[in-house]
Amino acid sequence: MRKKGLLTAAFLLFLSAGLLARTPDCLSGKMERPDQPERPKFYAVRVVSEKDVLIAKNSLGAPDGGYTEILPGGQLVVIMEKELYFSPIVGGGGALDSGSIVGKGGAEIDLEGWFPMQDTQGKQYYDWMPLGISGTGFLISWSPEPINSSEGSSGMDMIRITNHGTKSLFVDAVIGYGLKAEGR
Repeated sequence: MRKKGLLTAAFLLFLSAGLLARTPDCLSGKMERPDQPERPKFYAVRVVSEKDVLIAKNSLGAPDGGYTEILPGGQLVVIMEKELYFSPIVGGGGALDSGSIVGKGGAEIDLEGWFPMQDTQGKQYYDWMPLGISGTGFLISWSPEPINSSEGSSGMDMIRITNHGTKSLFVDAVIGYGLKAEGR
């Protein structure tokens, strides 16, 4: 198996584990873990699609106390201001969050990103891939090194939030984090 295939398999295994660890903490309203360095923030800027969602535009921009309500069975897809990339591991503190959602509710949610993929013949296509959920946000991966577009990998800028629960999910903002203080 090629190195690229091994990385893909490891990435998919990580994402599967993230699905088993669903938690409402990613919607607790916490912006970042206190032990993580301050990084530039960027936000969702456009609603791409919505199903069973009330006031979808309230999820755009910085947190302002106005909530989008995603009803049970509902789904919201947003475009971020910038691309999100794989999360680097920092010291003994684990991986940095790629982003977070300021909101409440959502014990049974799915977070997915629209990622560029490549088939075995090298043809590029896009597909939804689950995002790992942490106690304070979400992760694209636990990569040992920061990976960015200058190194030839692709980020993603579209996030899908699906409410599989029986109660409404309230989203004030979807936040992405840059890799370092001076930005990308």
